[in-house]
Amino acid sequence: MTKSAHFDSLSSRYLRSVSSGGFPTPYNHGMRPCRNVVAALLLFVFALPLAAQQRYAAEIRQLEQFIETKMRETQMPGLSVAIVKDDFVWSRGFGYADIENQVPATAESSYRMASVTKPMTAVGVMKLVEQGKIDLDAEVQKYVPYFPKKAYPVTVRQLLGHLGGISHYKDYMVEGRIREPKTTREAIAVFEGWDLIAEPGTRYSYSSYGFNLLGAVIEGASGRPYGDFMRDEVWKPLGMTATRMDDPRAVIPHRVRGYVLEEGKLRNSEYVNISSRFGGGGTRSTVGDMLTFITTLDRVLKRETIESMWTTQVTRGGQTTRYGLGFGLVPRNGRFVVAHGGAQEETRTELDYLPRQHFAVALASNFEDAEFDAIVARIAALFLGDSWNLSYSVPDKQGQAAMHAMGFTWNNGLGYYDRFGKARTPDAKELTAAFRYFNDAVKAADEKKIADGRHPVAGEAFIKVGAYMAEQLAKSGVDLERYHHEGELALFGDYIQLYRTSRAIPKSYRFDADFEARVGRWRGEWQRIWTPELQQFSLTSAADLEQLERFAPALAKVSIVPDYSGDLVSVGETAAEAGDVATASRAAKLGVMLYPESPDTTGMAGVLAIASGDVEGGKALLHKSRALDPKGYAAPENLERAAKALEGMGNKAAAAVLRDFKD
Repeated sequence: MTKSAHFDSLSSRYLRSVSSGGFPTPYNHGMRPCRNVVAALLLFVFALPLAAQQRYAAEIRQLEQFIETKMRETQMPGLSVAIVKDDFVWSRGFGYADIENQVPATAESSYRMASVTKPMTAVGVMKLVEQGKIDLDAEVQKYVPYFPKKAYPVTVRQLLGHLGGISHYKDYMVEGRIREPKTTREAIAVFEGWDLIAEPGTRYSYSSYGFNLLGAVIEGASGRPYGDFMRDEVWKPLGMTATRMDDPRAVIPHRVRGYVLEEGKLRNSEYVNISSRFGGGGTRSTVGDMLTFITTLDRVLKRETIESMWTTQVTRGGQTTRYGLGFGLVPRNGRFVVAHGGAQEETRTELDYLPRQHFAVALASNFEDAEFDAIVARIAALFLGDSWNLSYSVPDKQGQAAMHAMGFTWNNGLGYYDRFGKARTPDAKELTAAFRYFNDAVKAADEKKIADGRHPVAGEAFIKVGAYMAEQLAKSGVDLERYHHEGELALFGDYIQLYRTSRAIPKSYRFDADFEARVGRWRGEWQRIWTPELQQFSLTSAADLEQLERFAPALAKVSIVPDYSGDLVSVGETAAEAGDVATASRAAKLGVMLYPESPDTTGMAGVLAIASGDVEGGKALLHKSRALDPKGYAAPENLERAAKALEGMGNKAAAAVLRDFKD
């Protein structure tokens, strides 16, 4: 029941299709061409076939309506969106760039990029690597001699992958609220005296300060200020004419104002000078430039360099980090995705790129509380047919273990095949070992073994299994696109059916009988409940609860259901913070009914019960939540945050109960 600090987070060549809009209104000011995206190609815009301009007309109308609804529900003041799909490019602004002066947001609105700056900084570093001016495996002091030596050497490569042991913010209430401008030397001084948080290479730890240090590396290697180098060597060659360092005193075209939600009301964002985080989050740009950046990198870097940046790093202990050199690499729906997000005062940003699908999405909002998951998921559904936010929930631990193993195998294995178009390995011994690992992990319901299954420490067993399954199904004539739409149940079900009818697949590449039976039962139940209406449903606000309540009776009759537990907790907590106890209670009731074994839904229900005066009932739910996950919702530190929130709402008695709660 608390808000998190606004930390910096993580997240081809195209012609631009153009459409003109009508008179601007708060949530409707038409599609606009992004003038800064591949400007020369605009000469050809009007030569585009009408079909190219109208190809996604129906999808765009649905998307616009969805975005406008979600913005009203969440009080989001302004948003700009840009989408690329093959030769179709669309962008538009929604809401206001400046509420006080009634200035509409447009496709050209200029937002703080926050951590979407990080992949730009990484490209600058790799440009210097290609020029022979940076050695990725050199210690950082070679380029930044004033940075103090630490207990262990820190290399440029490790910094790019968040493996350098450099701390993130220690006290964001201080470090995140710097008002005065800072030089590079002054920005580095903020953290240069701190000890490493881990030996470099041993632990992934996200660090904006690490990317500030990379900004200083660029300056040391190039002999030029970071902003000048980035402008001349990265942004200008890519045609990113709207991208620049954020400067509060500069006159920046289409600059937006930032907002935050406090006690249910929009307030202006606190003034913060972000020059102190220059290489990690100090830029300003547009959604059009974001698309240009991610889709035209081969204009400034060699293809092999880009591929190396899009390859996940690995800890010394054999764990993949799901982060490359400046880019997040988290597969979605069995698709290979390159992404990054950002969050800081005045802004929220996200950039997602699917190279094999020639598809990219850029979003930027002037709302610190903006959540993009539902919007991005709807875009993926409309343009790809995917269900990005879909996950399954089953009640028993054995089933949960099987589902987790299936999900990792489908997402990572199919994601590998999506990127490379082939199995992970052709070696029979490796494949036999991989299938044996899968069967053993599922049979034992060993969650650690399952979590390790996609990592090098376990020989990437799940990736090998999933990619092999995809290859065999493709060879049999199956269109693999269906598994991006239908999920892991369809992939595993079809593969099981394939090897039952094909002698070409060895017995050592098959699953245990108990697992086969479970998959068959789940798939049958899922096909009954996964109606078109449910496929279109998303739970992002209190307004969606009524629809989920209509689905609930049917969902309660089966052993596998779509997992909305996290969404219910989010909606319930948001309602409780706003003083809407009735809505929060509805969310809690649904959560306990549909997900009785979820530590999060039971934990939230327990807190709300205590807040409503049912102390004993609430304690029972908290006991169950803590038993399900001792480090989860009912962990002492989380209950303390909930207690502070209740105290802030005037419910000191409930806060005292939470503080006194013991197992």
